[in-house]
Amino acid sequence: MKTAVQFAAALLVLSSTGCIFGKHKQQPPLPPFVDLTGSPATPATTNTFLVTPDLSTSGQIVSVNKNLHFVVVTFPTGQVPPLGTRMNIFRRGEIVGEIRITDPQRDNNSAADIVLGDAQKGDEVRQK
Repeated sequence: MKTAVQFAAALLVLSSTGCIFGKHKQQPPLPPFVDLTGSPATPATTNTFLVTPDLSTSGQIVSVNKNLHFVVVTFPTGQVPPLGTRMNIFRRGEIVGEIRITDPQRDNNSAADIVLGDAQKGDEVRQK
């Protein structure tokens, strides 16, 4: 029993001091990146992204009066265009007409004259 305790103590001492006896080598640095042509390339050190907000105004036609050639357009809060602004009418991604913002303007809704083309409820309007 005494030898077992001495053996365990010696094993504990040797395992805890193992780092003292061995010299640790530093790992060599990684090789540079190589592109498919075989020439070395350096990795990008900084990633810079330029984010620009979409400041264009867009809205949706909520009502159409074909007899008097005007529509009512609703815009997001704070994005109602000024009077006289000309905007294109889009249906399924294609331009189908043009409007001009007129009075009256209330809250997020504006009246607009149909200048060219056709307008339907649900069409999108965007600035030129």
